[in-house]
Formats: sequence, C-alpha cells, structure tokens
Amino acid sequence: MRLLNWESQGHIRKRVRMTVKDVTPDELEKLIKQAKLVIVDCWAPWCGPCHALLPVLEELQQKYSSNRNIAFVKLNTDTHKSYASQMRIYSIPCVLFFHNGQPTSFIEPVRYGMKEKRTDRLIGVRPIRDYENVIKQILG
Repeated sequence: MRLLNWESQGHIRKRVRMTVKDVTPDELEKLIKQAKLVIVDCWAPWCGPCHALLPVLEELQQKYSSNRNIAFVKLNTDTHKSYASQMRIYSIPCVLFFHNGQPTSFIEPVRYGMKEKRTDRLIGVRPIRDYENVIKQILG
C-alpha cells in the first residue's frame, strides 16, 4: 500500500515559526526609540504560563510581520531583575506596550465580568484577541 505524500502535493503547508527575539534592557531602549509600537513579553524560564503565551506572541508577530512599525520582543526578568523592578513587574507573564518611545496606556480588554480600567500592561496568558484589541486601540 502506497501512502500519499500530502506535503509534496501541496495539501499541507509548513507553518514558518517566527521566534520572538530575547533582548536586554539596552537593546530594548534602542528598539523603543526606533519602532512606533514595541510589545515586550516579560518572562522567566521557569514560568509555565510564560511558555504558554509564547505561541500567541509568535502568531501575532507572524500576522504583523509586514508592518515595520510593530516590534515583538521578550525580556527575561530573572536575568534582568533591575529592569523588572524598575518597571514594577510583580507577576509574569507581563506584556508591556511602548508607543512612540513611551510606555502607553490603554483600556484593558474586559473578560470574566471584570470592570473596565486603564492599564499599561497585560498580565497572564490571554487570548490573541486581547492583544489585537490593544494594538488596534494604540495604533487606531
């Protein structure tokens, strides 16, 4: 019995996985000055939810890859503890948003009966639509 090679016949497309670059605080500061919107995943290697969030951010990075005004990066809070302290990061994963060189605030996507509030970060694992909502709020 001969099995069909679906991939060679074009029925299966390989998905190119884009990795989110790990940066230092110095690299981040340079990037914040260059890109219109920088989305920073503050994470740690031991954090299970941080690993669960990574595919969401990779998918967003892939979706917005043609937009040179948006950059997705991650910063290890274990390696860069002083940066985490300076940015008041007490829970991870914590995703920060910088617009036009500055931390920016937005209306947090409401879920599970939460009240609407302004914030400058999304904490925890969130669905992709929450990040898309924030990007649309910031860029218009």
